[in-house]
Amino acid sequence: MKRILITGASSGIGLLAARSLCQHGHLVWGSSRTPERLPTFDRFHPVALDLNDDASIDAGFASALNEAGQIDVLINNAGAGVFGPLEAFSSEELRRQFQALLVGPLQLIRLALPEMRARNEGLIINVSSLAGELPVPFLAPYSASKAALTALSDGLNLELSHTAIRVVDLRPGDFATQFHPSTRRLEDAVLTGYAPNLEVAWNAIDRNMARAPDPQLVADVIVSIINGRSRRPAVAVGDFFQARIAPYLARRSARAWVLWGLRAYYGLKRGRS
Repeated sequence: MKRILITGASSGIGLLAARSLCQHGHLVWGSSRTPERLPTFDRFHPVALDLNDDASIDAGFASALNEAGQIDVLINNAGAGVFGPLEAFSSEELRRQFQALLVGPLQLIRLALPEMRARNEGLIINVSSLAGELPVPFLAPYSASKAALTALSDGLNLELSHTAIRVVDLRPGDFATQFHPSTRRLEDAVLTGYAPNLEVAWNAIDRNMARAPDPQLVADVIVSIINGRSRRPAVAVGDFFQARIAPYLARRSARAWVLWGLRAYYGLKRGRS
């Protein structure tokens, strides 16, 4: 039995992972910035935690640690995207994206590590995204945050080489969750300058999500990592093309070809120079 803290447990992958982990006999402290949306089932403990509020992060972690006694596994899962051209993002919107997707998870890691190092055991799972390697058009801050989270995971693995603490970078592709419908779209006069690719990209993402795999697959992978059946430091999960073929080709191709492939994948139109 592990004592697990997972963020973003009110919906999507976080909710499915929390349920599956409880069913496998673990104790789960699941967080949300709106705790009234958190589920109620055996072995699950709700935690109020807003990744855009440093004080809330500290208080939420302290509450979970006080109840659990120790945190064996930290899963940084929560996150949401904002759709629009980079030019239209305000400084505040950019800060909020990086705070929720990168700075907040880092703060939780800093809170969890001292006790993990004292015991010389623990597991940190950072749910990044294949978008960190293959950016999604008009989700540039989201993609950049996920790329940075992947680099952070690699750096942590190197820094913790002298310990038994594991860090796993989990990279999901598209899954049939409410991520796309819940993604907020920017409203700015500059958006007209990005027509028609703005709507083309939105519709392509919508189609991809509609035919994407069941997100329970990601929850099952999280269970396998925690139960020790997977020992890899980086795990891609998704359909065969997104999780296997596309990353393989991207790592072995010139970046110009990668960008050409992404434009074709999302149906983006090219201008003439």
